[in-house]
Amino acid sequence: MREIPLKESWIQTRAAMSENLLEDALHAVLEEHQPADRYLKGIFRRDRRIGGRDRRLYADLIFAVFRWYGALRNVSSHPGFLLAGAAAAEKINDPVVRIFLNDAGLDESRYEELFLAETSLERLNAFFRLAGVTRTVSERDFLPEWIFSHLDFAPGSVFFHGQQKRSPLWLRAQKCDVKELIESFRLNGLQAEAHCRVENALQLPDAKVNLPELDLYKRGRIEVQDLSSQCIGLVCAPAAGECWWDACAGGGGKTLHLASQMQGKGQVTASDIRSGKLDEIKRRAKLAGFSNIRTKPWDGLQLPVPEKSCDGVLIDAPCSSSGRWRRNPESRWQLAEERVAELAAIQRKLLDCASRAVKPGGVLIYATCSLFRDENRLNAEYFIAAHPDFVPEEFIHPLTGQTVPGHVQILPRDGNCDASFIARFRKEK
Repeated sequence: MREIPLKESWIQTRAAMSENLLEDALHAVLEEHQPADRYLKGIFRRDRRIGGRDRRLYADLIFAVFRWYGALRNVSSHPGFLLAGAAAAEKINDPVVRIFLNDAGLDESRYEELFLAETSLERLNAFFRLAGVTRTVSERDFLPEWIFSHLDFAPGSVFFHGQQKRSPLWLRAQKCDVKELIESFRLNGLQAEAHCRVENALQLPDAKVNLPELDLYKRGRIEVQDLSSQCIGLVCAPAAGECWWDACAGGGGKTLHLASQMQGKGQVTASDIRSGKLDEIKRRAKLAGFSNIRTKPWDGLQLPVPEKSCDGVLIDAPCSSSGRWRRNPESRWQLAEERVAELAAIQRKLLDCASRAVKPGGVLIYATCSLFRDENRLNAEYFIAAHPDFVPEEFIHPLTGQTVPGHVQILPRDGNCDASFIARFRKEK
């Protein structure tokens, strides 16, 4: 038996670790419904032998598999084959990948032919062909087949290919100038880009940065907030001195955005059923220096604010999160079709209850990060039919500047961001 050189042995060890991690991740995510990022963080936290470089490689490979799982699972369940196909599609170049490609039947003389393909889909089909697989991948393999009957739009190639790309990191400047932020990032070796239309929005396209370590983050001058989420706050358009209720506030990103637009004047009440989220909002509000934010729990039934007391109510409802599948690709394989109907029913109940807090002449904003008409347009139509004292209100689409008639579906192709649905209603006086 030949003696394996140390370097080659280490590469084989990393390959074996990749396969083991993927096999465990598939079980944890698809059978136990754990979020992939949380699962990996737990593994990396417990096993300190895995260094930073290897963590990035393992995470990149595993998330790539979930992005391409719809096509790969139809051919093989072997972890090495799944990793080889996903790495080929995303052009992940590492000595570990070569082991997987070799095991799939490719030799080094064919690598150039594989990686010369221009698009991810072409590379995956080239991988199948070179591995002796006769099946051809189509764009519809990227997503569960059942979703297409729930969409209000024709997906198209731009949508499909957008789903296979990782989302950039979007930030919102808070109490500071965007140009100053960009220069500060540059001095830290990071490239930041301001959005051409949305004020205070900027992205870090390819950066892998530990934001909590940055002084700007510690001082509450930047907030992590996707561009589509910032659009929701802009459609709310609260004025200084008004009274607003963020009914499903989560960690408080939109709460802070409302308070910022109100210049710290007036009052924003943030609610959530989870007490831990309310604690997080308090921490972030203190860090950002907003004294006009208060928190109150809400179970979806009893109002935490008086009826007819708010100039505006934001319901960013719990939803399927299908609009964030770029960011959490494993979620597309976890969601069951019947769950969409269940969520839509919950959303209607939240609308019925929370709308009681809007004063005459006030506004109600309904939003989701969903792609599905069941959670979006159909719920907006339900609300208008059930509450004739509310009417749809036109607003300016933050990404285009065009006027939209009461609601809009933002898609990743619109701004390299998550998908969101936003509807605006005015309560008649």
